[in-house]
Amino acid sequence: MTEHLNTLLSEIRSRSLQLATDLKNERAKQLALQQELEQTQALYLAEKAAVSELKVQIETLNMSLAEAQNKVVEVPVAAQSRNPQEIDALVKEIEFCIEMLKQA
Repeated sequence: MTEHLNTLLSEIRSRSLQLATDLKNERAKQLALQQELEQTQALYLAEKAAVSELKVQIETLNMSLAEAQNKVVEVPVAAQSRNPQEIDALVKEIEFCIEMLKQA
């Protein structure tokens, strides 16, 4: 009977040591996952801040564009017709002005 008890105690000891090892391994995994989660959360917050900053910039640019569009002065079209070179020059000037407004 003592031999049977010794065997049972030995099995219990072996199982408890295995459980302790498994628990230690799981805690190490949990710690690694926790650190990864914290890093991911930090990256998420940084990206969220960048998105907010970009939204502010977009809003500022939209307001600038709206102001620029409101400042456009309509010039009455002359009764005389223009030749193609004059029209091309005006188109280039208008495109230049639009690009300058976009950069503002």
